[in-house]
Amino acid sequence: MLAVPALARPQAPPATGLATEVRQLTVAALELPSRDEGQWKQRREQVLQLLTDLQPDVISVQQVLQQQGRNPACWLASRLRYSCDFVTADPPSQPVRHGNAMLSRLPVSEDGVTLLHPPGTFSAAGMMRLRLGDNDVNVYIARLRPDPDDANARQHQTSDLMTWIGATAEGMPSLIAGDFSASTVELVRSTPGFQPARRNPGAPAASGGGASGHGLDVLFQVKHFGGIRQQAILLPADGDLPGLRLGVMATLRLQDVPATTE
Repeated sequence: MLAVPALARPQAPPATGLATEVRQLTVAALELPSRDEGQWKQRREQVLQLLTDLQPDVISVQQVLQQQGRNPACWLASRLRYSCDFVTADPPSQPVRHGNAMLSRLPVSEDGVTLLHPPGTFSAAGMMRLRLGDNDVNVYIARLRPDPDDANARQHQTSDLMTWIGATAEGMPSLIAGDFSASTVELVRSTPGFQPARRNPGAPAASGGGASGHGLDVLFQVKHFGGIRQQAILLPADGDLPGLRLGVMATLRLQDVPATTE
């Protein structure tokens, strides 16, 4: 179980402006247009431009394949000047490694990884502790789509994740960016204290990550965050290449609630 920092983490200061601005956090949850290396190279500059325009503070990338050390999510991070943590349960010696990635333009003080049960190809979950103005914020990343995808397996993985959050959050504001196969009702019931940024499930992502259930989203702790807005991340058509929905971006505001030890 490894969380691999692919790049030196940038320690850029938060954007200047009003105090309220540094209490806002934008988080994207997405999948890349294709896991095929050749098709990815056709669209990566277009994806890079899209994310450059959106400028999310944090990007959660689901279902990343790292082949012979080449990692498309960390390639994006290097071009965006973000940090990149590749969260995987596969050993470094494996030629093709499966995982998810966490990209951040905010300073990262801590990170971690755990394995959700039942284990599967993408069952490693990760976390980053970020500095947002004068506050520390925890961002967790998970793909809660067990195989086979049944209610008991979903509940077990979600319970593992919530237990890990309880053990590592240290009372700090926390959110979960990921892909969820549970229905919205089941998801809310199994993640007490968290609220989906999307009130209703949207269209599936490019590679089918949201093909069933709630789909790609950002869950935020209602006692620590308020939702400002959410928007679909849409990759425009490019010649013969079709337009695609890659995921969702949530803009959240940190509430004035002091952190307590949980």
